[in-house]
Amino acid sequence: WLKPFWLEGSSAPSPPGAMPGMLGEKAQRRLGFPCAWRPTWCLRWASRARLGTSPDSERDLEAADLRRGVPLHKLFDGFGRIIRTQADTLPAAQKEKLFSSSHKVERFDFFISHVCSTPGLKKYVTLVMDRLGLFAFAAAAIVSVGLFLFQAYWHILPRSKAFTRHDTFFGFTWAVSFWELFGGVSAAWLVYAFGHVFCSRTCCFFDCASICQTNPHLKAAGITSIPRFLRASNELVVLWDELYFSRLWCVYELAVVQSLGNIPIRLLPLDVYMLLALGQVYWFAAGVGYLLLWPWIPGVWGAHLGTLFVGIPVFALQAHAGHTFARLYAKLLEQFEGFDVRSAAISFESDRSCICVSIEELFDGSLDNFNRKVRTDLKSAAMRSLTGQRAMIPYRGMLWQMLPGLPFFCSKFSTTMHLPFYYRVSYHFFGVTFVLCVLPVFSAAAMEFGKRVAAQTKPDGSGAAMRYVGVGVLFATALCVWAQLVWILPCWIGVGGMRSHGVEDWHSLLVAVPTNALAVVAAVWAFCPQSGIDSSGSAEAGGDGTKLG
Repeated sequence: WLKPFWLEGSSAPSPPGAMPGMLGEKAQRRLGFPCAWRPTWCLRWASRARLGTSPDSERDLEAADLRRGVPLHKLFDGFGRIIRTQADTLPAAQKEKLFSSSHKVERFDFFISHVCSTPGLKKYVTLVMDRLGLFAFAAAAIVSVGLFLFQAYWHILPRSKAFTRHDTFFGFTWAVSFWELFGGVSAAWLVYAFGHVFCSRTCCFFDCASICQTNPHLKAAGITSIPRFLRASNELVVLWDELYFSRLWCVYELAVVQSLGNIPIRLLPLDVYMLLALGQVYWFAAGVGYLLLWPWIPGVWGAHLGTLFVGIPVFALQAHAGHTFARLYAKLLEQFEGFDVRSAAISFESDRSCICVSIEELFDGSLDNFNRKVRTDLKSAAMRSLTGQRAMIPYRGMLWQMLPGLPFFCSKFSTTMHLPFYYRVSYHFFGVTFVLCVLPVFSAAAMEFGKRVAAQTKPDGSGAAMRYVGVGVLFATALCVWAQLVWILPCWIGVGGMRSHGVEDWHSLLVAVPTNALAVVAAVWAFCPQSGIDSSGSAEAGGDGTKLG
């Protein structure tokens, strides 16, 4: 859900395989040979010294095509087996098998920049949601809507009598359909688990599989070719965690891409994606809980008590997520503002001087120029891509979190499809805007409240937990009030409940359309990108977190 961003004022791309525009005349005068060779030459010298390779053997590798991409279907196979692998702990045979998962490519669809010590599960979940999230949402929508239409116009699937209710308020009897909810969510999760089999043409650079781990000559050549690999990539995907900017190799990859200027960068915060994935599970559990409870409580109270029962814990979790998001964004902003390439750590100190020299040549002979670029242009672009709207996360990310919402309402549509026409029309208006507008807005507001009310307490303390629950009670109650006005009232008119007062059934639309339009306006206001964000990347501090806009 994060869009790629380009840095403003970037220079035109250099021709593939050449780097003259990256280096200054100072280096050329100092070295006495073409300055475009210097970064690769310096890194090659360091890697040879560390791995024990010879210049002759490395020259033999120059002609070989070292660009090896990992197909996406192999990267995600076995629930991210390659991503979760720590290559340095494998025996030689397993390292060979790991390297064989890649093959020669002309270009990389994307280059993955990450910290090797970060848990592989986080990386896998983040990449799967990033690459397959849209397809999973589409699968959930198609399957759930298809099941609803099948039951509406062809044949009603079996339903349990235990979940058949007589509504004393509307005066109708219906049996709850679970097919759409379970079918839609199952389809989405199957896409997450196995959708990669259809992505055989997408190839990426992933270091432990794209660079040979058993042959010292190939390994040295692969390490020194990282700048060329970056120039042959369509985009840089940064798997950000709190360690990322402290690792010199990660910083170096970022420096190369920044110096090129024509390669988009996408920064994916790992913990944010993990919370979005957990959010899907929470909302699915909430939908199932509502459908299980709703038939057993008569009248309008069934809907309201069901909303309170499942809404309080879900919105409390949203408040906790808001507090966590704000802390992560504040940490990211702090790392941008305090960034200094000289303080980054590296596993082999012998590589430090050569990498720093390479970065100097990429930025007019000064590490401070690179530091300034990160603290200004990169910070502004990255934070805008994360917090460029009033809500804490972009609309697309909020929809992915609430993926079970559409299958849930398709189940409710199927349950009430035999009711009068104007009831169904009003209820369909309510259901569509509820999934696409109301839940995203309420969740965004709960996140904002969670950030603010827990600002003065320990994030994992009992005081913060009680405040999160208080936020859950507040927004679950507000949701009941909204449902009473936008669902119960128009549908009551639609079944003829106010004919004695001279109100016709079709008048339900006069209530349903404008009230649901308010939800659309609120969603646009909350999630529309903000044009007035400070280009310098300065943010508005609030409580424990920081966000733009």
